[in-house]
Parts: sequence; C-alpha cells; structure tokens
Amino acid sequence: MFPIRKSGAMVLCGIVAVAAISLLFAVLYAQEREPKMAGGDLIPLRQVSDPYPVFNGIAIDPENNLVAMSDVNRKSLLSYERSADSKRGEITAPRHQVFGPLTNVGFVAGILLDSQRKEILALNNDIEDTMVVMPYDAQGNAAPKQMLSVPHQAWGLAMSRMHDEIAITIELQEAVVIYKRDARNVEAPMRVIRGPNAGLADPHGIFWDDSHNEIGVANHGNYRGLVKDEGGGCVPTGTGEAEAGAVRPPSITTYPGDAKGDAKPLRTIQGEKTRLDFPMGLGDDPANNEFAVANNGDNSVLVFSRTANGDAAPIRVLVGAKTGINRPMGVAIDAVNNELWVSNFIDHTALVFDRTANGNAAPKRVIRTAPPGTPSPGFGNPQAVAYDSKREEILVPN
Repeated sequence: MFPIRKSGAMVLCGIVAVAAISLLFAVLYAQEREPKMAGGDLIPLRQVSDPYPVFNGIAIDPENNLVAMSDVNRKSLLSYERSADSKRGEITAPRHQVFGPLTNVGFVAGILLDSQRKEILALNNDIEDTMVVMPYDAQGNAAPKQMLSVPHQAWGLAMSRMHDEIAITIELQEAVVIYKRDARNVEAPMRVIRGPNAGLADPHGIFWDDSHNEIGVANHGNYRGLVKDEGGGCVPTGTGEAEAGAVRPPSITTYPGDAKGDAKPLRTIQGEKTRLDFPMGLGDDPANNEFAVANNGDNSVLVFSRTANGDAAPIRVLVGAKTGINRPMGVAIDAVNNELWVSNFIDHTALVFDRTANGNAAPKRVIRTAPPGTPSPGFGNPQAVAYDSKREEILVPN
C-alpha cells in the first residue's frame, strides 16, 4: 500500500470546505430563528389605476351598422351598434368586447373594419408589435384568426380595396410600411415610404383614399433623422455622419397610393393657419372631398378640403365646451348616415356629431364606458415611476 501524501493545496481546500459548511449551517440556524415573512401574492397598500376602458382608435362600418374602438387601458377591442347611445349617462353596453391573454391585444392603437369580410383589424403600438385580425362576432378571450408581426411603434392603420393592401405608420422609423392585405406571421412589407424627402416626422394617423388613389398621414413633427449607412451588419459603415433630428411643425402629408421609397408628398398641409397641434387619427371622406383630423393638442376636430396644401386653414373646426371633445385620439366619418365620430382618450367617451357640425356644437349621441365625470389618470403604457420627496408627488412618464 502506498502512503497518501497531502499537498498544501489539498489542505487549504479542505479548510475552505469545512468553513463553507460551517457558514451554511450558521445561515440555516439563523433562518430557523428568524420570524417567517409573508410570501405569495401581496395586496398593495394603494394603487392608481383606471378600471374602465379608454378609447384610442375608432372605425365605422355603416353597411353592417357597427362602430368599433380600440381600448388602450384595459387592452381590449369594443364594438357597438352604430345607433348606440347613453341617454341618461349610463354605461353603454357593447355588442362585443375582446380581451384576455389569447387575444394578443395589448397597447392597441390603430383599428379598421373590413365590411366585406366582417373582420376587425387592430394594431398594437408597443411591446407586442403585432397586428391582429378578429371576426366581428369574436367575444372575450378569443384567439385571433390571423396575426402579422410589424415594426416597433406601429400606430396608424389603413386599407385599400383597390390595391388589396394595408398601410401602417411607424413612429420610430418615420415610415409607412405597406403589406398585402392577407399578410401574416413574419412577412416583409411589399414597399416602404421613407426618406428625407418624404416629409414623415413621427407619423400617426393615416387614411387610404381609393377614390383618388392617395394616402394621407398625420405627422407630429418629431423628426429623429436617418442613419446614412452604406454598408451592412449591425453597425453603420457609411463615411457620412447620421442625419440630425429636428422638431418640425406638425403636418398632414399626402402621397400617391403606389408611392414607395423616398417619395416626395403630393401635398403638405403645414403652418400656423392650419391649427394642427398633436394630430392623431385621420378620418377620410372622399364622397365629400374632405378629411378630418383628431387634433389632440387643443381638444378639437379639424376638417380640411382634400386638396388643401401649404398653410391652409381648415374649412370647419369642432371645438368648445359643448362638444365634449377631450384629448381626441380617433376620428371616423360615416358618409352614408352623415355622421362624424370622435374617440376621447381622457374621459371614457366616444361622440357622434352631424357630419357638417361646426364650432361649439353638442354631440347627437354619446357612448360611455364609465359614469359621467369618472376621473382617469390618463396612463398610456407607463414604463417607469419616480417620487418627488420635496413636493410629495409621484411622477409617471408614459
């Protein structure tokens, strides 16, 4: 038998092992003596939240007597009878409401109704990065019949029957991406409108006018600039510097329906006379050669001539206390029934006006998701929180 010789390293490892085991037993002993802490689901001391749906986008289908809204707060899609009304201030019962984890409806923005196929198309603006397609009669936690992956920060949604295509605005990329109508899963767009001459700057609302083969886009004006990349891979390899960003006046830009690449707009509405202030949704009315803008910044709806250009004043402005317009996000025009619809972000309502209403006009009907006067914190996908100890205020960026 050979004698076992222990090296200095082996002795040291043994000492460390003994010390580690002793420390482990000491920790376990201390845990046994400490009082048990509560675990599992803990109820917060208090919370700030809105339990009611908050409208974002809006779409109308007069052929099937239906109006639908995207709900950015409770992550749902709601549809109502076109004639629905809250006569005594009660909550308006929807025809259908789609919500739940299977729906893939999240921070939802753009919405449109395909009256021929009886489908709701809805666009997730953030996190989910998808467009979902639901049948009109979908209810509750229903899975989409079709889904499409879209670029991050997609917002506005429009469709062309003539081209059988859909157009989507992308805030982050200053772009309009155009897909086949039945595109699904992970599919590349057919073409993209984007470039320094295109005039897109934080695009949001969009319409596609088949009658005149034109696409209109509402721009907030926050231009991020474009990277001049002459190579490939993750890192730009061009010799030029990235194009600088800028804060531009808000605008409405109009393009040919078959535009692609760095296409220059046919027309650009921009300037002080336009009254544009944080324009959100657009509502197209080709039958009357007009379109409407949900002007979020000053609680109004602006109506322009289809051919307006430059520093053009709107032909009608809906604004004032009687209108009830409160941070509007969406607008839709029903030329069949001569009505104009507005979705408010801040007070749980959608409003219906005569199509030609002007000034401080009261709505004909109101759809409510909460009792009148119900406050809303106005959350829009909050991502962080901070506490101001000096003023004892909680700060929530959206």
